[in-house]
Amino acid sequence: MSARVTGSEAVARGKGKSAKVVPRSAGRVIAIGGGKGGVGKSVVAANLALTLGRMGHAVTLVDADLGAANLHTLLGVTKTGPGLAGFLDHELESLEAAAIETVVPTVRLVPGSSRPGVANINHGQKLRLLRSIAQLGGDIVIVDVGAGTSFNTLDFVAIADLKLLVVTPQLTSLQNAYAFLKGCVQRVLRRLPEDEAARARLDALFSGGGEARPIQHVIAEVRETDAALADLIVDTLVHFGVGLIGNMVASPREVEVVSRVSRMVSDYLLVHAPVLGAVPMSQAVRASVDQRSPVILGPGGAEVAAALRQVATAVLGLEIARVGPPLAASARHPTLPIWIERELR
Repeated sequence: MSARVTGSEAVARGKGKSAKVVPRSAGRVIAIGGGKGGVGKSVVAANLALTLGRMGHAVTLVDADLGAANLHTLLGVTKTGPGLAGFLDHELESLEAAAIETVVPTVRLVPGSSRPGVANINHGQKLRLLRSIAQLGGDIVIVDVGAGTSFNTLDFVAIADLKLLVVTPQLTSLQNAYAFLKGCVQRVLRRLPEDEAARARLDALFSGGGEARPIQHVIAEVRETDAALADLIVDTLVHFGVGLIGNMVASPREVEVVSRVSRMVSDYLLVHAPVLGAVPMSQAVRASVDQRSPVILGPGGAEVAAALRQVATAVLGLEIARVGPPLAASARHPTLPIWIERELR
């Protein structure tokens, strides 16, 4: 197993583009999604990565918003190199080779692609990409995923130790975030059984009973015939690792609106999903996008920067049993769910 790479080594590797790429296991993998477009997911992903980098952690930011990549624009990067498209086309052997420097020395970016058709990657391409994400080096890997609930999008979230959902106080955002997380939970749980008959029964249980059926009802029915699978489902939910980030929040009342989603997730999905912070509504964010400069580094962004530091501190301090090993660990296994590991064997 590969040893953890220090921040300085990660920066050096980012500069040494011609150096041989040695596979390394990722530190904590964080996926950032939201279900709905327009909630500021990519702005949060970019600025959270820079915040964690400025706190001394070696961070790799992966733009996995297939077909609508824009992290390079938000970070002011004009020369992206082959990026994710080069990896998918086998021009590059790994995502490490696609990583480029950013304005913060401890943060690297794997640029995405907006070319037509890139969102329609096949099963083999997806598994290769998931495996390469799990082999990225450094302390933290942040994966910015697209909107919607396609299987590709859900699988990018499923590989993560921690799944961060960016939501605004608007009803449509809250509904889509819940639907997104529900889809991700069911996507993972449906692949837990290796036996096809057990998988079909689990599919039937998820498909019946209406949209608002609490997952504990499904677990109770599974336990009647397969106690071991029921225990595995419960353990998977306990360690699912979810956090909510309120974005474009204008008042404490709107923070409470986001908190209601947290309670709903706990009640109906049995997943612990605390609100890790609330990023305020700010004209500085819009200006930063137009200026192609991260908001936390520009004038007028102090309030947003403080909110993202709170989120970063919460992310780093989350209960390790829920989201994976501590950052100080010397080595770890790749971050992959059971069902993905099975397909990669």
